Amino acid sequence: MKKERILYIIAMIGAVTCFVGDNLLGFYKPASDFGSKLLFINFSYEWADANPTVFIAAGFLGVISLLLMFAGFYGVYKRMKSRKDRLSKPFLLSSFVFVSVGTLYHNVFAVAAYSYNKLTAAGYDDAKQFALDLFNKFIFVGALAAVGYAALVILFFISAVKGNIYPKKWMCIINPFVFMAICILLSKVLPQTPLVNGFFGLGQQSMGLFIVFAFLLFTCNKKHADITC
Repeated sequence: MKKERILYIIAMIGAVTCFVGDNLLGFYKPASDFGSKLLFINFSYEWADANPTVFIAAGFLGVISLLLMFAGFYGVYKRMKSRKDRLSKPFLLSSFVFVSVGTLYHNVFAVAAYSYNKLTAAGYDDAKQFALDLFNKFIFVGALAAVGYAALVILFFISAVKGNIYPKKWMCIINPFVFMAICILLSKVLPQTPLVNGFFGLGQQSMGLFIVFAFLLFTCNKKHADITC
């Protein structure tokens, strides 16, 4: 149990780190008249006035945080494997795809913001369009991260329903997608402010994973000792 607890604690640190990195990019008023609604919904003109160092930090934290969160996914894999769940290996593979490609997504987003900031400061008239073009040309790989994340969430839910993750099957509702769905709803109905954009826009995924990892950590005690690594 001790090793498993360490994995979830590391993952929670990663989720917090990811949340900080996301908000370095997202804690701005989003632009409603520029960018793709699917790919660049969080573009902000306020990036031009920010310290460019924050975008470098955001990219760095994005990579570190996802590597740390993989520890939590590995802990879930070990739980599933201990119950001889055939979904354990597909879950681990999906987690690896999400983490490896997700690091690139964070970096592309940060580089686009950094480029917009520096080019605007240099007086480049097409800074906004350049940043968007840069993002759109490289972010297609982000679709793989989305597929990996969707797969791991689905596999997590199925395994939890079978009783292979949590002590009780009803606990399957403690799922990253549930918390993401709540955040997405709030981001749509609340006014578009830096707080909403940062917390419920870009920060939705990291918040959901933090809650799930915290709950998994809670089950790592003698009361729930029937689940082991």
